Formats: sequence, C-alpha cells, structure tokens
Amino acid sequence: MDPEVRPAQAHEWERARRLRLEMLADAPQSFGDRLEDVRTWGRERWRARLASALMDDSALLVAVDVDGVWVGQMAAREYLHPAPARVWLLEVYVTPAHRSSGLAEVLLSGIEAWTLDRGHHRLHLDVHEDSGAARSFYLRMGFVESGRTQPYPLDTTRRELEMVKDLP
Repeated sequence: MDPEVRPAQAHEWERARRLRLEMLADAPQSFGDRLEDVRTWGRERWRARLASALMDDSALLVAVDVDGVWVGQMAAREYLHPAPARVWLLEVYVTPAHRSSGLAEVLLSGIEAWTLDRGHHRLHLDVHEDSGAARSFYLRMGFVESGRTQPYPLDTTRRELEMVKDLP
C-alpha cells in the first residue's frame, strides 16, 4: 500500500523528530542542522519546531506508511521580506526504501498546489552543491539553476545553489 500524503499535525512532534534524525544521518550536507546538535533538543524545542512549520505562511506535507511512520516530507514557507515575496521549498526528504517510487513527485505536487493557492507562480530552493541526486531530481521536476549561490551555513567553504521553478 502506498503511503498516505497529508499535512502534518501539531501533535506529531515525535514522528517529526524521528524523521529529522534519520534525514541528518542519511544526508548531513542537505540540511542546516548537525545531527549531534539536534540529538540534544528537548521535547519543547521539537514541538516549537513543528509548530513553526504549521504556521499560516508554511506548509508541511508528510508521507505516512500504514504503521503511522513518516517515510517522507516536504515543506514550503512564504517569505515576505526581502520583497518581492517568495515561496521556498524546504525540508525535502524521502526514506531510502521509498525513493524512486514517485513519492517525492506526489509531495512536490502538493507543495506546488499550496504555492499556487498562495498566489505565487514560482518556487525557489537551495541545494548543496554536492547533492547530485537532489539536483538531478529538481532538474527532472522542472527547476533550473538561477545562477545565485551562497555559502553553506555549516561549512562556508561549500556552496548552496539556488534553483527555481515557474508554475503554471
């Protein structure tokens, strides 16, 4: 049975924690946290982190298996400043067992619909320069590199590349 894709819920902070720890162990350069730091976070920090992802300016879609385990997620946030307002794709992850299953495409479709519902026709993201599989996925999904880069926050000798996708 395919995982169910739906919005995350505020009480699911423990599921969010489990998946975040997996994400950081699996792809440490792809996210802005260090696994050793995140392991020390307490319950209230995890609840606040999830609550932030569920605010009105944000979307957090999760893929949930039949046992209730999160096996993927994708988030977006609308940033009003600096102008013009933009929507950024964030927190993209699918567990290894569900990769190449079409799940990432389903999650992205939901985020694109949310972006359009917010009145935006462009989706932005930053991807680590060494994340070849992620970059390939984004290119396949219609994103293009904008030419803008910035230092990767956890290692400023490395870069993050901005990619954008125009939505219909």
